[in-house]
Amino acid sequence: MSTAAKRCDVLIIGGGLAGASLTCALEGSGLSIEIIEAFPLNTDTQPCYDDRTVALSYGSRIIFEAMGLWRDMAGRIEPIKTIHISDRGHLGVTRLRHHEEGVEALGYVAENRVLGEVLYQRLKANPEVLLHCPAEVQDLQQQEDSVLLRYSENGEQHELTADLVIVADGVTSKTREMLQIGISRQDYRQSAVITNVTPGQPHQNVAYERFTDTGPLAFLPLTENRCSVVWTVPSEQAAELAALDDEVFLEKLQQRFGFRLGCLKKVGKRHVYPLALVEATQVVRGRVVIMGNAAHAIHPVAGQGFNLALRDIALLAELLVSASFEHLDETLATYEQMREQDARRVYRFTDALVKIFSNDFAPLAHARAAGLLATDLIPFVKHRLARQSMGLSGRLSRLGRGLAMVKPNV
Repeated sequence: MSTAAKRCDVLIIGGGLAGASLTCALEGSGLSIEIIEAFPLNTDTQPCYDDRTVALSYGSRIIFEAMGLWRDMAGRIEPIKTIHISDRGHLGVTRLRHHEEGVEALGYVAENRVLGEVLYQRLKANPEVLLHCPAEVQDLQQQEDSVLLRYSENGEQHELTADLVIVADGVTSKTREMLQIGISRQDYRQSAVITNVTPGQPHQNVAYERFTDTGPLAFLPLTENRCSVVWTVPSEQAAELAALDDEVFLEKLQQRFGFRLGCLKKVGKRHVYPLALVEATQVVRGRVVIMGNAAHAIHPVAGQGFNLALRDIALLAELLVSASFEHLDETLATYEQMREQDARRVYRFTDALVKIFSNDFAPLAHARAAGLLATDLIPFVKHRLARQSMGLSGRLSRLGRGLAMVKPNV
């Protein structure tokens, strides 16, 4: 790791998956990068039944491959080869299959711990990166062509000037608030109960998205024949549901999901997260870019959140590497314009799924059933849905096309 500097090219606030991924994407760019992370990084390598997970689209695999990271992840995550979409209590099923799309898998389910270990190992080996952790931002001020930031580390106050600041400190971003960048928030009045379970039968790499009258229920395949469960319920029911003893919780979950995977045998610790569509009113302001959940937090249905952030990261990295910092303002304007369409498409896609499938109005329920059946029978429609799920719609960045970053001339 390099020694402390009073000025850097890129300062990343937030060392989570989004911040670490951008750092790795910029490796070899010649840019000096510093990271401020408020919490000690935990890279515990011991396996844990309760590990939180993230769904990676096939498009995210392509990006990580182009970054040279996929090889270290591949053996420790579980592929999704089939996506089974159904509506509880109604006929009609859609199945997306990897071989119909000509890919090895439609997506993957990764434990956050595994992604974190791979990203941080690469980050720590990068001499262009300086990590401040734990450290906390106290204040930042936009200047004409830079940002002046004050932060605390080890009980001492420091100042740092950066040409570009990336804000990636989560959905409740304190830095975004300091910048007085507002958010639009659409509360779904739902919460996700997240846990891991062991089914009685092999999951065979099938991801189940089952829509119910209380919200979507997802079973995602994990290593060691576990499944990551995201159970969406009305917010007033979530805490009570999560607090049930294991046996009663499994009984209720079994009633909702059915017996496609046999009898559910074991459940881990439950976590509850309120669900809302949260969008920053600006993603670029001066020399600051808002990224990851600080920019947009979306409903977990269809598992689009981190994949959208990774596409943001891939494009921004490409533009920063290919453009001179002398034209940084134009580069950031281009980034904002190019990413808008993809973000809107994902917002519309996830929001429509939540609203259409969380409604038990009888005519709508029949229309949903017909829609699922039609999607399964019409190849073009099913292919479009698969491409959206795989993160392969719209314009793709260089990394998104599987091409390594073009290094700047030195």
